[in-house]
Amino acid sequence: MDKIDLDHSQPLNRHRILQAVRLHGPLARVDLGAIVALSPASVSSITGDLMRDGLIREVPGKDAGRGRGRPKVMIELTPTAACMIAVKLSINRIEVTLGDFTGGIGPLQVRALNTLELTDSGLVEALAEMIEACIAAIPSEFGPLTGIGLAVQGLVHKHETLVWSPALTVRNVNIAAPLARRFHLPVIAMNDADCIAVSIRHRPELQAVENLAVVMLGAGVGMGLILGGKLHSASSGAGAEFGHTKYQLDGPLCHCGRRGCIESFVGDYALYRDARSMLDLPNTDALHPSDDQMQALVELARSGHPVATSLFQQAGRALGYGLSNLIALIGPDLVLITGSGVRGYAEMEDEMRRSLEEALVDTLLEQTEIRAYPWDEDLTIRGIVLQVLGGAKAG
Repeated sequence: MDKIDLDHSQPLNRHRILQAVRLHGPLARVDLGAIVALSPASVSSITGDLMRDGLIREVPGKDAGRGRGRPKVMIELTPTAACMIAVKLSINRIEVTLGDFTGGIGPLQVRALNTLELTDSGLVEALAEMIEACIAAIPSEFGPLTGIGLAVQGLVHKHETLVWSPALTVRNVNIAAPLARRFHLPVIAMNDADCIAVSIRHRPELQAVENLAVVMLGAGVGMGLILGGKLHSASSGAGAEFGHTKYQLDGPLCHCGRRGCIESFVGDYALYRDARSMLDLPNTDALHPSDDQMQALVELARSGHPVATSLFQQAGRALGYGLSNLIALIGPDLVLITGSGVRGYAEMEDEMRRSLEEALVDTLLEQTEIRAYPWDEDLTIRGIVLQVLGGAKAG
């Protein structure tokens, strides 16, 4: 794979144009100029160079309209111009895929293993083995490999050190630096909820939302927070740990080791654990009930089963009071509830909204829209792909 030519007099504008086409494309040059606020001459010059470098291409058989005058030729990113490796580390599971230059992702390679038994070196080696297998399978038509992104459950310090994760017993493991040395590539690590927020914020219709909170429901409860149009990420690695804010001080045990966290009421493991204590349900991994098991629990609630209904209502109350604190402190324009756990959102929503109304004055509550966001694909992996591409210097 050949290197992309990085020597250009306008690298920042190149990068802006590539990002705009990745977000909005295919685009006509005149429309692209309006988005990036560059003159037609500058857009024409830079896109000409990008086309010669193989980073963009004209879309065969497409133009932007059939009005008078010369038709607008559409341009798009060349998917195979470059690629990156995306890794998702979660409880008892490592997933790896190839991300292309447009932000698209290929088939997943999945390895199931007991992550709680991994040592520091064992964790890095398991990640490296999966990355090596993915690199070996890169099709020959792809351009250079530009980086590796790791999406992980837990706290990540400065995009490199995994401070804590419910998937692991080891702590404070620098997972980025050893992989960067091994593969001679830039490597970044991010919290999985932050990755989801990046993926969702990438949607064109959400570009105007400056303050966005994305709540991830699933095995745990996380939050990605966009403030002033930028991802909030504290240098401590804690970021927006919404799931570990308190709802009930003497409440049930959370995976973090404390009691009464929102996650200990709303997370999949919490809902299934409490359901099993009262219902005859199949045994499961205590950390990670299967999708089928969680869907069966949702169906029980939908059918009006009193125990299942009560558990989802309780989860809705915890979620609502947590969101009331968030809204009072930050006042996001939009809160999106997503993740695999959104399957049970309809069973939580009434109690969630009732709790919000009890906890907040109308003037605060009216400023924030709250709605579910579908989980039709794994937005975690797409988010880390977009983050690596967005920070890459290849453009």
